[in-house]
Amino acid sequence: MEAPILITAFYKFLPLAAVEELHAKLQDFGTEHGMRGLVLLAEEGVNGTVCGTPEVITEWKALLHELFGAIECKDSTADRLVFKRWSVQIRDEIVAIKQPDVQPRGVHKHLTPEEWHATLEKEDVIVLDTRNTYETDIGVFEKAMDPRIKNFQEFPEYVKKANLPKEKKILMYCTGGIRCEKALLEMEKQGYEHVYQLQGGILAYLEKFPHGKFQGECFVFDHRVAVNQELKPSARYSLCPHCGDPGDVHVACVRCATECVICARCQQHDACRTCSKECKNKLLPKRIAVC
Repeated sequence: MEAPILITAFYKFLPLAAVEELHAKLQDFGTEHGMRGLVLLAEEGVNGTVCGTPEVITEWKALLHELFGAIECKDSTADRLVFKRWSVQIRDEIVAIKQPDVQPRGVHKHLTPEEWHATLEKEDVIVLDTRNTYETDIGVFEKAMDPRIKNFQEFPEYVKKANLPKEKKILMYCTGGIRCEKALLEMEKQGYEHVYQLQGGILAYLEKFPHGKFQGECFVFDHRVAVNQELKPSARYSLCPHCGDPGDVHVACVRCATECVICARCQQHDACRTCSKECKNKLLPKRIAVC
């Protein structure tokens, strides 16, 4: 039996000067070792999710430690490579919020999964999701507030308008923790003092507390689409061929009869009850796409 594929997600905020040199080292290593995934580099740090054989991922983690010092990695497995290609990219930010003065440094107001779980059990708190709607639609923590944002750059404006009580403790979470690093600082900038984040995000929580306070599945940015409570690739969701959101609606393509999975929103449109954009366009070649 072939060894499973190991997937590891990681990030670290730290000042990086030789970004071009780091790019070359990481790009070359992944190419030479047959890895797949995406790594983002910026002057503020590194962020990525990659996959490969367990032996290669062990070497990869050693390289990360060599280049960036101690860095937390969150692992899961799959029976195949979950990315199409290998890419290391240089960006302005490793997670974009477009607030130049929001610069995380070090560990700030983190709750371990154990502390987070205990707080939810014992205290009256506000739980705030910082993810996008296509993520929150398939899984959230119990009683969490969903800001219904389409991208993370909308979060500062959401906070301004939400008028959350500043005297209450607010617990924030995201997939792996990185968005909360900046979301927490943004909330402090707006006058919130009692704000904490889930260290390692949903992925770290599920590793410790499967079938606990998190309900549903966790969206991930690769071909697994989502992971279940045991961090296994989703057996429920597929990417909708029309909008790219996770979907679990099984239909027969109205053009070619191929069985396929689309999202509930696209199901509302006749042209999108198709297995692909190609079938949709051939079905209605003279009409403007509606999904």
